Amino acid sequence: MASESPACGICDSRHISKPSTAWCFECNEGLCEECKEHHTLNKASKSHGIIPVNEFQKLPVSVLQIAESCKSHGERYQAYCHKHECSCCTKCLIEDHKNCKDITDINDVVCSIKSSNMMLQIENSMREVAENLKRIHKNRAENLLSLKLNRQKIENGIQIARQKINEHFDRLERELLKELQTIENNEKKKISKILATVERKEKEIDELQTSLALIKQHASDLQTFLVSKKIEHALMGTDSLVQSMQDNNELLDVNISLQTENSVKSVNRNILRFGDIVVNTSQGNMSIVRQKVKHAQANVAVVTKCSPDHQYEAIETKEHEKDPCFVITVKPGKDALKFGLNGQYRLCLTPSGFVLEDIDKMISKCYWPYNIVRQYGKSITEKEFAIIVGRKNVLGEGCVTFICSSRDDPDEIIRLLPIIKAKLRSAVKH
Repeated sequence: MASESPACGICDSRHISKPSTAWCFECNEGLCEECKEHHTLNKASKSHGIIPVNEFQKLPVSVLQIAESCKSHGERYQAYCHKHECSCCTKCLIEDHKNCKDITDINDVVCSIKSSNMMLQIENSMREVAENLKRIHKNRAENLLSLKLNRQKIENGIQIARQKINEHFDRLERELLKELQTIENNEKKKISKILATVERKEKEIDELQTSLALIKQHASDLQTFLVSKKIEHALMGTDSLVQSMQDNNELLDVNISLQTENSVKSVNRNILRFGDIVVNTSQGNMSIVRQKVKHAQANVAVVTKCSPDHQYEAIETKEHEKDPCFVITVKPGKDALKFGLNGQYRLCLTPSGFVLEDIDKMISKCYWPYNIVRQYGKSITEKEFAIIVGRKNVLGEGCVTFICSSRDDPDEIIRLLPIIKAKLRSAVKH
């Protein structure tokens, strides 16, 4: 904003230093109280726009830096070229725009700019952009929170998966240890049984050896013979028992070992990662309000008063994905619009009113808000669609009629209008 109070420009030119109390935008200088009074009484300057200097100081610097005179020639702007969408001084018109036909007096363009359709579109666009930014801010903040929740959920999932893996391996370990204990016990029983048999036979052999030694010393020959035969039979039985143990593989060494599953052996090679963290994107619930009219700042349209028989010929009917509209061609005539004669336009249905758009430039040319539309619908001829305006608007008072071709049906506009209004209003609310 402008912070310093400007000096009175008129007094300054007389080498008198006086603080200004007002600012004249036409003269682009400050005025003291005395000079302000003369300024408002002078015929040449009484129509100038004057505001208190404290209001002037509240204006943004970006506004104060906007020049109202031509940068190339230093002269005030006198006209506006719709073809090039630029303001022109008299020299610009001669040098750069001598072949341009769509030229309008700058005063006709700016006389009602603050209440024009362009200003309405800019304000609507600003509201839409601000609302979109709020939605984006809220959406991104929610996304940050959801990322934190995602991380916590993934961490919990990893812990649960790890716990399940641990529990699974613990169960396998318990089962394998139980099996190991069972096998060991069975093998020990077999060997213990053989040991018991061998120990009994060893004891019997020891007793026979003792008996044989005593018999040889003290028994008669007959007794020695009989006992020898008995010992011989006992030895044959023991020998048969040993042979039987050999034949039944009961004397083989028994060892137990672990044969690890291949999947377990290669677990380090096969399971290289616990999982993958995947980033997914989705459309989500956020809806962005798209501006219906592009480049509103360039939409400077000057119109004449519209008469009841002003006609537009509908040449094609199309239903667009987002804004069903009707493509039309303006018929030239004394009452025709002063821009884009014979060009193609379209009548768009919006939540706030009817908009006539330039298809190529994607800007609005005319606007009829619903609050000034008395009636819309089929005219008497049944093949026309009329918009009857009740009070002053950007086209003036009267009736604008769109003549439909045989391919088009006014009932389609009447049917679509309440649907589009409800749909777009609902989209704005959400």
